Amino acid sequence: MRLPVNIFLWTFTATLVPLVLLVWGVTSYSEQRFQKEVSREIDENIDSLIGEMSNRMRYEREVVEGIGQSQEIQTMLNALMASSMGIRHPELTSMRINANRFLAGLQRTVPGLGSIRILDAAGNTVIKVTLGRVASPAFDSLGQVNYVEEEFDNDRFLRRLERLPSDQISFMTLPLMFGDALPGREPSTLYAVRPLRNVDDRTAGYVVVNTFGEQLDEILSFSPRPRDGKVMIIEHNPGTPSRDGMILFDDQREIGFISPFENGTTDGQPDARRIDDGGFWDAAVAKSNGAYLSRDGETRYYYQEYHPYPHSLTSWFVVFKLPADITTAPFRDIRLSLFGFGLLALVMSLLFAGLGARYFSRPIIRLSESLKRFADGVRDRPIPVDSRTTEVHELQASFRYLTEQLANEARRRDRAEKKALQQAKLASIGEMAAGIGHEINNPLNNILTLTRLIERQLPPDQPGVREDINDLRAEAHRASRIVRGVMNFARQLPPEHQTVAVASWLEEVIERMEPEAMEADVHLALLSATARCEAEFDPGQMEQVIANLVRNAIHASPVGGHILIQAECLESSVRIEIRDEGSGLPAEVIEQIFDPFFTTKAVDRGTGLGLSISLGIVQYHGGELTLENRRDAGEPEATGVLARVVLPRHKTRPRIARTNKTSTASKSTQSNPTP
Repeated sequence: MRLPVNIFLWTFTATLVPLVLLVWGVTSYSEQRFQKEVSREIDENIDSLIGEMSNRMRYEREVVEGIGQSQEIQTMLNALMASSMGIRHPELTSMRINANRFLAGLQRTVPGLGSIRILDAAGNTVIKVTLGRVASPAFDSLGQVNYVEEEFDNDRFLRRLERLPSDQISFMTLPLMFGDALPGREPSTLYAVRPLRNVDDRTAGYVVVNTFGEQLDEILSFSPRPRDGKVMIIEHNPGTPSRDGMILFDDQREIGFISPFENGTTDGQPDARRIDDGGFWDAAVAKSNGAYLSRDGETRYYYQEYHPYPHSLTSWFVVFKLPADITTAPFRDIRLSLFGFGLLALVMSLLFAGLGARYFSRPIIRLSESLKRFADGVRDRPIPVDSRTTEVHELQASFRYLTEQLANEARRRDRAEKKALQQAKLASIGEMAAGIGHEINNPLNNILTLTRLIERQLPPDQPGVREDINDLRAEAHRASRIVRGVMNFARQLPPEHQTVAVASWLEEVIERMEPEAMEADVHLALLSATARCEAEFDPGQMEQVIANLVRNAIHASPVGGHILIQAECLESSVRIEIRDEGSGLPAEVIEQIFDPFFTTKAVDRGTGLGLSISLGIVQYHGGELTLENRRDAGEPEATGVLARVVLPRHKTRPRIARTNKTSTASKSTQSNPTP
């Protein structure tokens, strides 16, 4: 992609995109604030509606309490008690007339009361007044009292009445025979039932009142509608499935509380569980207060739960229904204007890109030509630094960094070649050691055999000769150990991988080294890996490596010194570090430390093959073995050597390749065990 195009894209991105994002963010933030303001306004309106309805419902409950405590109804208690015992009270007719007159006058005085009933203890209607009209007792009964409605025979309803608290008003639904609504419809409000108690504190009857709801309709009809929203009142009645979700009031469908009592074309009553395929109702039941956006994104419902009936699980949802775009429409034009602004910015970006390309491209082209000359070997002409552009100066610094990296890479290549040379040297010495060890092994066996034969034939009076023979045997054993080390170095058998628990395995290895440490008066301290750390390696070969490193640390440590063995389990590898407190390694020794037969110990304390064998074992496991002074490893105040072994946790390829000759020599050497 050419520079002018890049400049255009960056100019366009750097100018238009942030501006668009800024405007978009501001409008989105304003829209959210506006939505919160609308929600607050609607919530306040809902709270006001709930307050007015609560006052009306409280007033109606006070009226029901007043009916139960009135003198006319209290006088009826004697007649009701006599009726429950099958006796007709002699003044029943006059009592009923007085009660009917009182209730009819009350209904004319207190608007909104629908039907008022006085039931006896058996749940039968003794008095009924509806909208100021008194119902006559036209139904005969098995007792001595005529009833206003048919004699009631419903044990389930009677048990519900008997369980009602005697000191408060309860709200419930009544059987269909009490229905005041049109067929197929449920009354909008529940019936208020107040038990009547006589002087013996026995239930003599019940006051049952139902309001048709015209007062609630007036409250809802005259209440303000924020943003031209529509109001709904929905009943939530989990104990009565037929009423759960019933819409009691709806502006849009012209449904009111009084609708079930009036003639109309609507069959039944609408159910809120069908709104938005049940999505709204599920959200409202799950969270009593909130807002719900319809699935088509066109309607938003703000709702709040209200409990109109004390001591009852039945509640109402007061809902405001608004078009969803009422909060987005004012901001739609602002966003549309962004597209026109974007086209204008695009044209301006093209003009600025052409001018900017000429200014920025010239120094870059000169720098490119200088780099080509440098690649062709013409390095006597320096790269020009006359550009005032910061990025071009950084590019020149990057070129200098490139030359430094090339030099570093050359040094790393030299080290890699030296390491490869060392591995080749180890391989060639291994081949030679295999042959020499095999040839020397047999004469040593013969020497040891002859020393035993000579010792048996010596007379007991020649202790000097016997002592010389012991010295000869000791030297032969020493030579045998050297040959065994040479053969082990040459053999380098492939590891037999096993899954090893690193912590317990390392503890066992260090425990076997304790006697040597105690003999040298050196303390071993182990910081093991976590108990769950596992790795795949040859435990026998790796024990030989760790034991050799710990032994070297013991030999290098002063009396009373400490050796720290630390294991760490990483994600893909296991790292084991051994620190001693010796004098460290001289600089001239570090380069030769892994060479076969090179040692800094006394003649009788090592062959110089231990580290070479350990290096081969670790490399055949695909790991690394390094030795360095602790001062060089980031511990400036410490003395001694840090030996580090890094092994892969899973079986992997060896870091060096074996030659066929070494393998063959190793197999032939294994057939002749050392003495």
